[in-house]
Amino acid sequence: MTPDALGAHGVRADRPRAGRPARLWAVLRARPRLVRWAYPVLLVALSVGLSAAGLSGTSVGVLRSGTAPAAHDPSLVAGTPRPVRSDEWNVATPMLVGQSHRGYANTDPDGLGPHELVGTVDVPSTDWSTAFKPWNLPPLVLDVEHGFAARWWTMSLLLLLGAYLLLLALTDSTLVAVVFSLGLWLSPFFHWWYMAITLDSVGLGMLALAALLYGLRAGSRLRRAAWLAVSSYALVGFALVLYPPFQVPVALVLLLVGVAEVAGSDRAELPWRRVLVGTAGCLAAAGGVLLAVYLHEHAAFSAINDTVFPGRRRVGGGDPSLLQTFSAPFGFVLSRQGAAIPPTVTNQSEVSSFLLLGPFALFQVQRVGLGAFTRRWRYLVAGTSCALILIALWYFVSLPPAVAAVLQLDRVETYRAILGVGVAGFLLMALLCAAPLGAPAGGSGSDGARRPPAALRRRLLSGAVMCGVLAFCMYLWGGRNLALTIPALNMSLWKIGAFSALAAVVVLLLSARQVLLGGLGLVVVGALASLGANPLYQGLGPLTSSPLLRAVQAQSQRPPSPARRVWLPLTDGYGSDILTASGQPTLGGVSFYPDVTTWKVLDPRRRQAQTWNRYANLVLTPAAPGAPTTLTLVQQDLVEVRIDPCGAAAGRLHVGFVLSSGPLPYPCLEPRGHLSLGNLPEFIYVRRAT
Repeated sequence: MTPDALGAHGVRADRPRAGRPARLWAVLRARPRLVRWAYPVLLVALSVGLSAAGLSGTSVGVLRSGTAPAAHDPSLVAGTPRPVRSDEWNVATPMLVGQSHRGYANTDPDGLGPHELVGTVDVPSTDWSTAFKPWNLPPLVLDVEHGFAARWWTMSLLLLLGAYLLLLALTDSTLVAVVFSLGLWLSPFFHWWYMAITLDSVGLGMLALAALLYGLRAGSRLRRAAWLAVSSYALVGFALVLYPPFQVPVALVLLLVGVAEVAGSDRAELPWRRVLVGTAGCLAAAGGVLLAVYLHEHAAFSAINDTVFPGRRRVGGGDPSLLQTFSAPFGFVLSRQGAAIPPTVTNQSEVSSFLLLGPFALFQVQRVGLGAFTRRWRYLVAGTSCALILIALWYFVSLPPAVAAVLQLDRVETYRAILGVGVAGFLLMALLCAAPLGAPAGGSGSDGARRPPAALRRRLLSGAVMCGVLAFCMYLWGGRNLALTIPALNMSLWKIGAFSALAAVVVLLLSARQVLLGGLGLVVVGALASLGANPLYQGLGPLTSSPLLRAVQAQSQRPPSPARRVWLPLTDGYGSDILTASGQPTLGGVSFYPDVTTWKVLDPRRRQAQTWNRYANLVLTPAAPGAPTTLTLVQQDLVEVRIDPCGAAAGRLHVGFVLSSGPLPYPCLEPRGHLSLGNLPEFIYVRRAT
């Protein structure tokens, strides 16, 4: 087996087991390249097919009625649009549609001043750095609806392929790589946080490490250079995700796994000189690109770093949400009743989690002992275990402030650190399932196939039973706590028991190294818990063909004066979404970082800089005629601006139009239309000069 066949030297290949059809295994073993390429080819084909059909998981169907998805929505193929996924349908998707009207410009005029978009991961632009954000490339070459669909599936594809290649590089087991990459992708955390900051923090990080390992193992210079180039590209993409709360835990896990793999490998296979030269070259190439990006957008990055939130914010660990920790098996219920979660408790995205595999894999490793593993596997298992324990300590207990600052974990809120716990747990369980245990089959000390003695098998089986029982009790307790804390979920005891039992069976099978059955169960549990989070939706009709959108665009062609073209949204969030999607300049939306010149119009003496010097979703409400503008920090990422649409501040902000969810009896406002967005009224006004 060679690395060029996507395998690793010195690691056992997949072998048929008793009871499997001999003929099928003979065919598969005769064509290992075909088997290993079949999975990624199938994933790419599915992504292309769904993209060509314009299908995605967007929840913009919420906008059909203004308050809830309409039952007769012709674009809804399956599932239910979820209002709770507001980061997607309420922020990122309207901005992408708005960008399509501006030719994907590098500057966004919305949200109280212009903003450079290099630092905004979920908004495509034509800046050269977008070449290193593969999820943002499809909208640049396709129409907006097909480009959006391709972008949606590209985010998943990067996670699935990155996880598959890394697991294949570490285990050399196609079955392990397939089931654990699928299981990881089906984790509820990714589907409730369906954004590049989650999916591609993990996917590109795993791809970077996998490509580096393949490059270091490659037998020819050309293949080595190609793999290292892929690793550098993925590393740049990972860095440009620009969301430390998710990047930091993932980077720590992958760093420890990579170091363990290199340290434990045979020096004949990976000589230190090749490792040092290859790694240094990869880092130098990625560092050069990232330095160019930083110099290119130094002003924007400096403004972001200087914000109160998130730039200067530092947090402590050790305050876990047990609702989040044990929520994964109950995603089926949460996807249907999660909107009933009181905002004072948590929200549906932040309660999402992973099936906890790491603690049970650690328990089994302890039972068999590291001595049962060969040298390479000891390093791998130990390194991954250390990563899991490190992130879990931050999640459950915290770490000394100096240590947290060095590791950058003080940028990671506790409920986001679950990403590192989940990823490390999946990797550790995959290694446990793939590792050869016991005495060498041929009496040698190599990393080849090893026969576990009967005593070791019995310890594994008894340990797996204990893991299953513990998992059932743990999730039964967690589900009961979830039901008592949030009665609106209507989780009966039998439902809690059923989902807990299903999760326990998966844990039992995987802990017993039953990859096929356990992997199938993992995929089934993940599908039940996660696929209801997002619907299957065709196109972006509510944002591309809304009557309100057409009215806004038509009115914008007749501004009251060349200088007054900006829209002031004094409306609900739904109308503001349409304004953002129209591509017309608006004061609503998101302020990714403060444009000081614009904010000084509202706060000339900067007395409220602590309020507006942050990433903020903006809510604008009408003030009484002649009243001064007031700013209120509603929550750490939400700022309310109360402004007189006829006042001097609105004039200096070049307001020419007003969109309101109710009639506005102001002397400077001339009504130009009354429409509705679903069941919500919308009024359009032109602001006359005062």
